[in-house]
Amino acid sequence: MKNLFYRLIIFLDTAQENDTNYNIAWFMANNFYRIADMRISELAAECFVSPATISRFCRALGYENFAHLKQECYTFHSNDKKFTNLINIPLETMKTNPSLATQQYVDKVIEYISELPKMLDWKEADATLKLIHDSQSVAFFGTQFSQSAALHFQTDLLMLEKFTMAYMDSSRQLECAKELTSDSVAIILTVNGYFTGSGFKTLQYIKKSGCKVVLITCNPDLDIKIPVDHTILLGPAKNKKTGKHSLLTAVELLSLRYYSLYYPSIQELKGHIL
Repeated sequence: MKNLFYRLIIFLDTAQENDTNYNIAWFMANNFYRIADMRISELAAECFVSPATISRFCRALGYENFAHLKQECYTFHSNDKKFTNLINIPLETMKTNPSLATQQYVDKVIEYISELPKMLDWKEADATLKLIHDSQSVAFFGTQFSQSAALHFQTDLLMLEKFTMAYMDSSRQLECAKELTSDSVAIILTVNGYFTGSGFKTLQYIKKSGCKVVLITCNPDLDIKIPVDHTILLGPAKNKKTGKHSLLTAVELLSLRYYSLYYPSIQELKGHIL
């Protein structure tokens, strides 16, 4: 369900205000609790668009149709433990003793990250970094926090003279996947494996391209249903709620490793200046 909010935010942060999808996203974000009880014609009227436009927007968000989106909205409304489920800290503890809740959560994060040194296979990591260095077409794929980590990695690589692609919007990821070739590298980041659902079509285009595929995940049992050349496993599956911290830590380590292996010296950079 968080994926819906995430994609709405992306539309609002990246689209132009005169874009039709921006207006729909704005209305949904400001009237979210009405959506579950609205007919598609009502939503279309509120947004001054046609029902067909609403349907297209729903598909852009990753839903089959408006009814599919409405069902997820209804499920979200009926769940009274939205945030306690996110971090496994009792809501009552956070309400009555936030210091204790902080300590409990930090302890969970430390416990999970402490697994990283023995879980991270640097042979797989170095093979991935070599692919990134050698290929002219490298693209990251993921959703929510995983793609935010990919953007962080993309920025570090750009600082190290390596351009890659990491689109936040799922529709742009899909278009990117369609442009991949056998010489490309697709790096899929998914902490727990949720991308296999929301990114199903994208994965099929990645497979069709015949490109090299790298999977970075905290789920050792994950099967993304396409061939994978290298897997970077970040930890055991015992705590899915804090795996994102291992992902961010690993991304920063990978950036540093890339720097140590491939970043050219000042003299080499000067040699490329015209």
